[in-house]
Amino acid sequence: MELQIDVYNSLILFGTLQALIFAFLLVFKSSFKEATKYLGLCVLFLACYLIWVLKASLGIQEHYPKMRFIPLFFLWGIGPAFYAYLRFFFRKPIPIKELKKHFLPLLIEQIFFNSVSFVFFINNWNPKNFNAFESFWAYRLFEVEHYIGLISIAVYLVMSMQLYRQQMKKSVNKKIAYILICFACLWLIWLPYTIVDAVYYNFNFPVSDFYSFYILLTALTYAIGFIGFRLSTRVTTRKSFESNAEMQKLAQLFNDKMKEEKYYLDPDLSLKSFSEKLGVHPNKTSAVVNNVMGYSFRDFVNSYRIEEFKHQAKTYNLNSRTILSLALDSGFNSKASFNRAFNKFCNTSPSEYLENISRK
Repeated sequence: MELQIDVYNSLILFGTLQALIFAFLLVFKSSFKEATKYLGLCVLFLACYLIWVLKASLGIQEHYPKMRFIPLFFLWGIGPAFYAYLRFFFRKPIPIKELKKHFLPLLIEQIFFNSVSFVFFINNWNPKNFNAFESFWAYRLFEVEHYIGLISIAVYLVMSMQLYRQQMKKSVNKKIAYILICFACLWLIWLPYTIVDAVYYNFNFPVSDFYSFYILLTALTYAIGFIGFRLSTRVTTRKSFESNAEMQKLAQLFNDKMKEEKYYLDPDLSLKSFSEKLGVHPNKTSAVVNNVMGYSFRDFVNSYRIEEFKHQAKTYNLNSRTILSLALDSGFNSKASFNRAFNKFCNTSPSEYLENISRK
């Protein structure tokens, strides 16, 4: 088989390979995986779309027609993955149950594509054998899938921009805006391309007519992966830490001391007072809690308070104790702060939790 290589698809191929490398590094090799694995998935999904294009551009599927039906589209997962990345980056993690709901459409999309491949398989890979329903399922719904994918990206882009504006009120790394800009530009060029492809080509695009779009898409995908990787490998300067090993050591110290001394029971515990107790500079404490543990300092402390509440709820007579008294004894200073923290970490209300354990 002789590949149809030119300077344009060579650029797309090179950029796609680079994007795949960054996707792998973000998912598997980053020191701070909670956020970056979702950005890695976003870059991977975009790279898979480019691989689909390259199959046609390089002439691969002309020689191997069955490769046309490999389910490489993950359009419905691009938006959720990007939004999840920002949520974890800003220390506002999405609860697991809610996260599954965000990615449920991606599962539906994959079921659809695999069903299309099955339709081709039972018809000996020849669309001429399709009946009316099979033609509708394999071609018309394919167009709908694209439109829904772009709408999904647009919705999550708006949600991401709103989240970023909220975080701008705090001290955040401004370089995250570069990723958001790249993602917005990616959608802005993708929309008119899809409209033209649907209206004039019936989604049978000649790749050579859209090289400029694919090169831009490749460049933006590469940029998202590159900037995200640079942010993920950002560590505190050597003046603060000698090595990443020191950060891990301090993180272990913080956890050990919190368990042994139960500092979290102090409702007035602050970053400064906690740091003074351990003889560590507050800047170091903040950096370790944020970058290694993946929490804000308040969430770090509240996670222990929630576990203390759960422990007390199992050992005390709840008929003689109120939820508020248990919360105050666990280190919380108000009912409102306790309810917020409990819902964030447990994805349920304290009363529902107590009702569930009382049944066991």
